[in-house]
Amino acid sequence: MNEWWKTAVFYQIYPRSFQDSNADGVGDLKGIEDRLEYLEWLGIDCLWLSPVHPSPQADFGYDVSDYCDIDAQFGDMNAFKSLLKAAHERGMRLILDGVFNHCSTQHLWFQRALSGTKRDWFHFREKPNNWASAFGGSGWTKESNGNQYYLHTFLREQADLNWGNPEVEEAVLEIMRFWLDLGVDGFRLDVFNCYHKDLLYRNNPIRWSMLPARWVYPYIAQEHVYDRDLPQMRQSLQKMRQVVDEYDGVLLGETLDELFIYDKAAAYCADSQLNLAFNFRLLHSKFSAASFHRAIRSWIEQVGQKGWPTWVVSNHDFTRHATRWATKDKHTDLCRMKLIAALMLTLRGTPCLYYGEELGMKERPMRRGEIQDPVGRRYWPFFKGRDGARTPMQWSKKGGFSSIEPWLPYGDLNVNVHDQRTDSHSLLCWYRSLLTLRRNRAALRCGDLILNEEHSHLICFERRFEDQCLEIVVNCSQHSQEINILGTVLLSNELNGSTLGGYGVCISLRGQD
Repeated sequence: MNEWWKTAVFYQIYPRSFQDSNADGVGDLKGIEDRLEYLEWLGIDCLWLSPVHPSPQADFGYDVSDYCDIDAQFGDMNAFKSLLKAAHERGMRLILDGVFNHCSTQHLWFQRALSGTKRDWFHFREKPNNWASAFGGSGWTKESNGNQYYLHTFLREQADLNWGNPEVEEAVLEIMRFWLDLGVDGFRLDVFNCYHKDLLYRNNPIRWSMLPARWVYPYIAQEHVYDRDLPQMRQSLQKMRQVVDEYDGVLLGETLDELFIYDKAAAYCADSQLNLAFNFRLLHSKFSAASFHRAIRSWIEQVGQKGWPTWVVSNHDFTRHATRWATKDKHTDLCRMKLIAALMLTLRGTPCLYYGEELGMKERPMRRGEIQDPVGRRYWPFFKGRDGARTPMQWSKKGGFSSIEPWLPYGDLNVNVHDQRTDSHSLLCWYRSLLTLRRNRAALRCGDLILNEEHSHLICFERRFEDQCLEIVVNCSQHSQEINILGTVLLSNELNGSTLGGYGVCISLRGQD
């Protein structure tokens, strides 16, 4: 079995926002293909495309109406095959977003359910129980021409599939085979822990500690005992794993956890289930050595020596980390972003970068009239949605994403690829240096991790593989720290002799290089 995903660096692309090739203001597959040279130069191993299937776009592709085609706004099947072939020729793999918990209410399956022929492919009830929607309100909506309610964990346009029906499970496995036969290298599974539901439809218990939030956001005021993380999930994942293993593919899973604890994620990587699972505890940490250390320690202990962690600090659902961990000083922010990159790319595990993070792209504040995210529209001004993390890639001071006004406004165009690519001190070149170092050092790709004890300012760890030992020290404080350097410094920032400046990084090779 080829475990290529252990040494790979993943790069999430939000297709609407990466590159527009046909001047309609929306990114597309041809645009991604046109930018493969950049991704190869950067050192990316695997592309993860957010949904590209036909969709009414109620939730920007996470409401799929046809799992075996490409949405016209992104191109067609020929464009997809061309991108896949070009990526493979450059040594990069490509995985798709598998949105299998739910489908669009415009999908033929749901339309047939409304007419009575595929009713048991979804969850219909004469009386709804107390299950809530993760996007707000009840998780049940009454069908337009009937007397029953259907379940939707998210928008009412996203009807939950009934994974308790073996026909649904087999249909999903066939969809996976369809794309794997084309050469796709695996799937990122969207909210997979929600697949199975209690078919007795028992009410979820009340989460008493969150009871006051019940009237604003009922989903967080429930203990999700009956609408996710059911035992049947493990058997379904094993079947999915058997399929992707035939192709040396990968299953990368995202768990839904409104409390941001993610303590169940690692269990889904055992017993031939997922290859990899996301744990967003690092993403939600405060910027401090203690907070980062606890997040790292917790995750590596959960996955164990046989498991393989993933590391992510930004994606399409959360505020970009360049904003989340920003200060009022540009130099400090640059050092912080370099520190985070060093952590991500030197820890044991698989990093998953989010487009633009290598530039330090920040969250773009949105005015109410600019918001397109349905969640932002519902909860404005308390939550302004996810659009700010999905703005167009900043290729140059003029934008470079499209020749017309893009579907979302740009962020700060002073932060762009063109300027940083030629600046050896830029964040982009720092990412590239880290990725090059990672590729050239087996200890960073697949070595053991020895994490030192928690420190008030420093995070220190070693990566060991055979006779190679690398020492990584990052200073998470604004104050200089004295450190012991026992070997050759391979890469550093803010290092002066043995003094590591505020938010500095030192990566050294013990002994002779």
